[in-house]
Amino acid sequence: MKESIGMVIEKGFSTWKRNLSIAFPFVLEFFMAMVIFGLAIFAFVLFFVVPALDKNNIDPEQMDPESLLLLIGFAFSDHIIGVFLLVLVFLLLYMFMSSFFMAGAIGMSKNASEKGDTRISDMFSYGAKNARNMFFTRIMISLLALAGVIFLVPGILSIDNIDTFLNDPVNSMASMSVITFGLLLWSLYILMISVLFLFVEHALVIEETDPITAIETGIRFFLSNKAQSLTLWFILITISFILSIIGNALNSVGILAELWNIFNYAISIAVIQPLVTIWWTRFYLNRTGRKLYSFEEYVLSH
Repeated sequence: MKESIGMVIEKGFSTWKRNLSIAFPFVLEFFMAMVIFGLAIFAFVLFFVVPALDKNNIDPEQMDPESLLLLIGFAFSDHIIGVFLLVLVFLLLYMFMSSFFMAGAIGMSKNASEKGDTRISDMFSYGAKNARNMFFTRIMISLLALAGVIFLVPGILSIDNIDTFLNDPVNSMASMSVITFGLLLWSLYILMISVLFLFVEHALVIEETDPITAIETGIRFFLSNKAQSLTLWFILITISFILSIIGNALNSVGILAELWNIFNYAISIAVIQPLVTIWWTRFYLNRTGRKLYSFEEYVLSH
């Protein structure tokens, strides 16, 4: 029987209450992301800033903050290609790590929805099994999103002199308008891609398939359930919008703003992301005819 969106949310919430461990992949991903970010900063300093200090015989302890920032800026601009490659390496490392945890989270949500319970070991099992395919799927989707840069081409071609435009973009209103319109089209294109591919990652893990098949299956599933998918998507966007409004309202209240930011981030990692993953997973499982665990039926039978 197909569940209504309200039932998906209600039963998904019950699943989450019984399986708080589904937050573990998102918490672990957060800490791993901090480690990768720290390693990226360390690598930048080691490969680009330290050589610049040695080259100019500068003692960093004797430099004021402004001079140090200026030196870092020069190191960045003088080695732009090297910095780009460094960022790319760590970005791909993060994407692979994130793919492992997302595959694990979807797998845990699948087990919790079908069996009633899940364990942290399920995260490692599903993550190891699907991380590589999830990684390549995300790269393919990212490349599709980047292809939208074509919307900026007319605006870029309309610029007569790049130096004049960069120094005084306000007086290049025609080119600026075309570029702005291109950015708007690119944003709409990325939004369309993200909505159309809502179920690709779930299809990949649940069906245990390859990236191409996952994309085809995910898109086909979305198109077969457009109205309900968009309804659930709109509800989740509304929740995010409400949280954003609360945060903006507290921004002028001093210390409350900082406390809210910490609280909001913690809630997002430990509650919102696991819940959203469970809801999308349950919706996919239900609409593909899987037998789902019912806590109510279990209680009545016992």
